[in-house]
Amino acid sequence: MTPYDPVTVRESLRFALGAVLLAVAAGGAMVIFLAVQNAGRALVWPDTPPLPFFTLVVTAVGGLAVGLCLHVFGDHVGLLQETIAVFQKTGRFEPEHLSGGLLIIYLSLIAGASLGPEVAAVDMGGSMGTLAGDRVRGLKNRVRDLSTVGILGSLGGFGVYVILTGPAGALYPVPPYAFSLLDLVAGAALGIAGAAAGVAFIAAYHVFHRLVSPLADRHLLRGVIGGAGLGILGTIAPVVLFSGQTEFREVLAGGAALGGLMLLALVGVKILASTWCMATVFKGGPVFPLFFAGGTLGMAANLLVPSIPLALAVPAAMAGMTVAVLKAPWVVVLLVAMVVLQWTVVPAIAVATVAGYLTTKWAVLVKTG
Repeated sequence: MTPYDPVTVRESLRFALGAVLLAVAAGGAMVIFLAVQNAGRALVWPDTPPLPFFTLVVTAVGGLAVGLCLHVFGDHVGLLQETIAVFQKTGRFEPEHLSGGLLIIYLSLIAGASLGPEVAAVDMGGSMGTLAGDRVRGLKNRVRDLSTVGILGSLGGFGVYVILTGPAGALYPVPPYAFSLLDLVAGAALGIAGAAAGVAFIAAYHVFHRLVSPLADRHLLRGVIGGAGLGILGTIAPVVLFSGQTEFREVLAGGAALGGLMLLALVGVKILASTWCMATVFKGGPVFPLFFAGGTLGMAANLLVPSIPLALAVPAAMAGMTVAVLKAPWVVVLLVAMVVLQWTVVPAIAVATVAGYLTTKWAVLVKTG
């Protein structure tokens, strides 16, 4: 039997208390960030555009603002996969870059960037955890653990914000679904179809990244070019602006009127908008854009092959596309299940995710090894 060690007990209690306080603080900080972000978006984007080509003007000015911030603060906000890979290697974040990074992400999101706030959550929570480990006596050897707690707290804050401000029930309410064993085959096929779209997402990013790489140090020019490109795509299809978190509900509600082929075109425009943003100056995460594109692909599949239930097609294609980019199968299963809240479709989501993952293991957005 291990002898009682009061020092060890005190250290454990100190860590537990610090972890709880950190999680609450990180969650609250994320709620505040999202509230300010949405207030900024409402201020910048009125319901009725006040002048012609308003979308193009706002995105170009927004791109210039982001480029200016990158010039002043430096480019310390990586892609989601890069950020996680660095943390896995070092076990810490760099808090001194947090304020500038959050400003860059904030300006990107309110300028209409086709990206989500996940990177803000990871950077904020992780940096708060690292700072706590560095500053609090007795916790210096728990920086990795505290950073992980901070990230989880921030993501929890995101969930709280969605629950408080979003619709009751599922974020993406698909029709009721009754499980059928044969639907697992359709789920696998839809997962592979979604994964093919995910490969297109990866390929588009690499093409755009190579295209703008000669401008890597010219942040202002790259910002204007990035904003102009986003503005053109947003003028063609306004629904591809922003993360897609709320915009996909619009597609669910009225997308059937567009028809299957137009929905497939919309998937393509969303892929172009998101990868263009990632390759130029805008900062944010890919999760909700992937949900938007994958879910829209699932709606198109339902319209083109009506025998496939909508409640199966949407989450299965969504899971296949998302896992092709993120390469985190069980995280994807959990996230997709949470946004549709249809537990009977979870087996098909799992099959779609595994099928999409296995068929696209070779395709990577960024090399992190």
